[in-house]
Amino acid sequence: MKAPHPRTLAPPHPEQMIIIIYMYSIFFLNSVYKLRTITCAFVMLFCSFTTAQAQKQLTALDSLRYQYFFLEAVRQQQAEHYTSAFELLRHCLEINPDAPEAYYFLALYWAEIDRDSMAVSCLEKAAAMRPDNDTYQERLAQIYLGTHEYEKAKKVYEQLAANQRDRTDVLNILLQFYQRDKDYPRMLQVISRMEQLEGTSEEITLSKMRVYEMMGNKKMAFKSLKELSDKHPSDQNYRVMMGNWLMQNGQPKKAYKMFTKAMSEDPENVFVQSSMYDYYRAQKQDSLAHGMMERLLLSPHSSTDSKITMFRQLITESEQNGGDSTVVLRMFERSIASSPKDVDLAELRVAYMNLKKMPQDSINAALRYVLAIAPENMNARLSLLQTYLQQMDWQQVVEICQNGTAYNPDQMVFYYYQGLAYYQMDERDQALDAFQRGVAQINKESDAEIVADFYYFMGDILHQKDLDQQAFQAYDSCLQWKDDHIPCLNNYAYYLSVKNTDLARAEQMSYKTVKAEPKNATYLDTYAWILFMQQRYEEARLYIDQAVACDTDSVPNDVILEHAGDIYIMLNQPDTAIDFWNRAMEAGSESPMIPRKIKEKTYLREEE
Repeated sequence: MKAPHPRTLAPPHPEQMIIIIYMYSIFFLNSVYKLRTITCAFVMLFCSFTTAQAQKQLTALDSLRYQYFFLEAVRQQQAEHYTSAFELLRHCLEINPDAPEAYYFLALYWAEIDRDSMAVSCLEKAAAMRPDNDTYQERLAQIYLGTHEYEKAKKVYEQLAANQRDRTDVLNILLQFYQRDKDYPRMLQVISRMEQLEGTSEEITLSKMRVYEMMGNKKMAFKSLKELSDKHPSDQNYRVMMGNWLMQNGQPKKAYKMFTKAMSEDPENVFVQSSMYDYYRAQKQDSLAHGMMERLLLSPHSSTDSKITMFRQLITESEQNGGDSTVVLRMFERSIASSPKDVDLAELRVAYMNLKKMPQDSINAALRYVLAIAPENMNARLSLLQTYLQQMDWQQVVEICQNGTAYNPDQMVFYYYQGLAYYQMDERDQALDAFQRGVAQINKESDAEIVADFYYFMGDILHQKDLDQQAFQAYDSCLQWKDDHIPCLNNYAYYLSVKNTDLARAEQMSYKTVKAEPKNATYLDTYAWILFMQQRYEEARLYIDQAVACDTDSVPNDVILEHAGDIYIMLNQPDTAIDFWNRAMEAGSESPMIPRKIKEKTYLREEE
């Protein structure tokens, strides 16, 4: 026997050679572009190759040219050279006008530049050439939906449903279209297909029942519901659903039989109890309805939503009958005792007590109960905080905010009011600590006004501690967050003038406060004093006179009066100056310099 001839490899076809070379070129470019670029290119190569093969009239050379330019378009797209990719795709269509994938990608580009008509035209061509391609069909349907061409969209989804008979998402969309058209027979067909795919379920059965009801076929509607109940004989909820349907359709006696049977087999079923409550109310059997309501409100099995619904009904009935809050509050107490951890129920009690304008101590106790079971509850803590702020009970404010910073450490409001309360209690170190801890919580979402206030109070406290450099830094931070923070501008300007430094900036800041509040005696005094420090005495007199005139408190401001005397003495009006100094002492000034000023009839600084 002769040895078999050695197997020889046939030389590659020119078409194959070009494709192989192109593949190697893409592989070489892997160091530049991501691997997904190559994967995408090969997928598109396969799609375009099979499409080109299907076009009998395309020559072998044109097919190769098309493949080359299409792959290059894909590569340019992945490299984010979109203009080049767009032009290459258009060139592809010049080579092969029947290439659906080229039309598809062109449509995406047209859509991106809001040329909707061109996008639709390209997608329609791609979808028509490849009716079996779900991607083309779905994209076209989405375009139609966006342009409100619902009839066209519906036809595309019908094509999709024909292509992929297991696509329940497509069936759901068709169901909505048919409902819009009131095409009930087709709705039932779609539901039937969904039932075949997913099996019988409550949702599908109820959908079918609703369609029958829309058709006015109550017999089939009830039959559908009964079939569901028969398949689940141990589940009383379906029997209750049948009873509810009978109630809604004017058959209360039959409904009652359903409810009582369900109640006998599952007496703790909240769904049954709720339906029985609705039945008693509909039949005007108020005492039985109230008893069932009480049963629901005291049942540990009732959901929070059910209880809240019942309480709202109870409150409505109470208001209609005179608004006896004692009955409602007693029911709240009993219901909360049965579900002591139910925060929503506890909050509803607080809301009701506010509605009835109950004593604040009682409301506060209810709020504290909410916080006892849900210490992180922001709303309850803020409500309690607001009460004690109004009462100016600073010790309680400190306590509430202390817990607030523990359970809600990122909420700046608690640091703010804690610092403010300490500030009011003249406990400046604790106030400064609270403000500094609050500042640590600042982020880009923080409220600018609150942040500015933090720095403002910090500046005042630091100044009182004779830490002027740090105080001025805090004021600067305040003004960075809110450049028109008037109290900060005033204090900052005044403290600069007292130190006789940076008076030009102090004047600018103080002038803003006078413009903002031209009748504010304190701001007018600050501005007058800055002018005085600049030796602009005549201008200073104009503003100090306004400050004195605007100071309408029962006890005049001794500082303003002393400043008025200082200004008038520099204007060589000693009698007027001495009069102001005397008035300052009568107003309670403890300045040791005033007696010397009066005696020597001259302006003296403390260091003198």
